[in-house]
Amino acid sequence: MSRILSAAIVAGALALAPNWARAQSNATHFNLAAGLTLPTGTFGDRNDAGYNLILGLGVRQPGSALGFRAEGIYNEFNEKGTSDKSHAAGITGNVTYALSTNARNNPSGLYLIGGIGYYSTREPFLFTESQTNIGWNVGGGFEFPLTGFSAYIEARYHSVSNADVHFVPISFGLIF
Repeated sequence: MSRILSAAIVAGALALAPNWARAQSNATHFNLAAGLTLPTGTFGDRNDAGYNLILGLGVRQPGSALGFRAEGIYNEFNEKGTSDKSHAAGITGNVTYALSTNARNNPSGLYLIGGIGYYSTREPFLFTESQTNIGWNVGGGFEFPLTGFSAYIEARYHSVSNADVHFVPISFGLIF
């Protein structure tokens, strides 16, 4: 009897393995994005609009509204009145929440994103060396499926503590 039960368990596991593997592969994704970054507040008084680059790794279980995304970000700005450039780079850990019920099962729809990060900023007008500080971000976006991958457009407000650095990257990205 135990051989029959063991064979049934093995057969069931083999039958479910492709579905389990497919579910696991859908849960993890990579994202790559770039776009325009707008400095805000007094940071915006000293800097012109710049650009951003984002590379990330995310997890969202199929059927769940919650997800997680870890990202490396880089933003560069031209300082007003000089040829110098300001930089804001960092590593962020973010929670995502799909607002649309459809997006929970199909990656399409509006979502919220927010989290904390460790930022390195350099503003030659004020400081000759880089500063590192903790910060936070919050925003939203829209994700839509394409053949074999997804695309998204997103805007987030970033605030770096103790550095008076605030900016809003508006990014277009791809999710693989």
